[in-house]
Amino acid sequence: MSNRILVTGASGTIGSALTELLTEAGANFDILRSSGEPGAGVRVASYKDVAALTEAFRGIDTLFLLFPLVENKRELARNAAAAAKAAGVKHIVRSSGAGADPTSAFSLPRLQGEIDAVIAATGIPTTFIRPASFMQNFVNFTAGQVQAGTVYAAQGDAAQSLIDARDIAAVAAKILLDPAPHAGRAYTLTGSESLTTQQALDVIGAAAGHPVKYQPVRFEDAVAAMNGMGMPAWMVDLFDSLNRVVAAGYAAGVSPDVETLLGRKPISLAQFAQDHAAAWKRAA
Repeated sequence: MSNRILVTGASGTIGSALTELLTEAGANFDILRSSGEPGAGVRVASYKDVAALTEAFRGIDTLFLLFPLVENKRELARNAAAAAKAAGVKHIVRSSGAGADPTSAFSLPRLQGEIDAVIAATGIPTTFIRPASFMQNFVNFTAGQVQAGTVYAAQGDAAQSLIDARDIAAVAAKILLDPAPHAGRAYTLTGSESLTTQQALDVIGAAAGHPVKYQPVRFEDAVAAMNGMGMPAWMVDLFDSLNRVVAAGYAAGVSPDVETLLGRKPISLAQFAQDHAAAWKRAA
């Protein structure tokens, strides 16, 4: 039986690793871009255009849905859901977030849960993957602070379990290649250890070759800093809610789902740090 796959968000942290894995597996897949010209293996449509999305989704059996972090994310999800249903998509794999819950008191998990509900309401068999915060954030967002030796964050002293985006991609690839056994399932994707921010920075500092200190800041000071950087209010609210989730200890849980699905332990923070040490090393 054919299984034509469409990958959205293919240029991102998860998507780029995912497309590599699908290529290695010889999968029959296309990627979706929001602009440009369509071509071999490339379909073009904006999440804002239901008609264009419907055409882009036509003939697709399994759809990997990853939405950008934008203010109208709910609207884009509703558009994608309508298009997938109209196009006859047979299975959706949706990249969500750990703790997704439409009734959550915290903005980010509530948003993720609301979007999950929109996708589930299509009636299309769906699998939700719900990853914890990415180890890659230490490279993509705080590399300069790590290199300087002090990381500032409003996460208190609670532990959290981080995940390497390569593991998220590996789980997504496994499900996309054989989606039927995973219909109606939701997987929480974490690493195999829960560390405080300082413990995580100790691991990273060992790989970088210099100590790295964690400097806790107050929630209101973090919000003021984000506002000072010109972040829009909706984004500040989401990031503030994530800080509060971590500080409250809600991100400390360790899930067995990665190991169960992949048959191996998740990539450790120590291994991640060794693989990315160059991002934090100081000039000689």
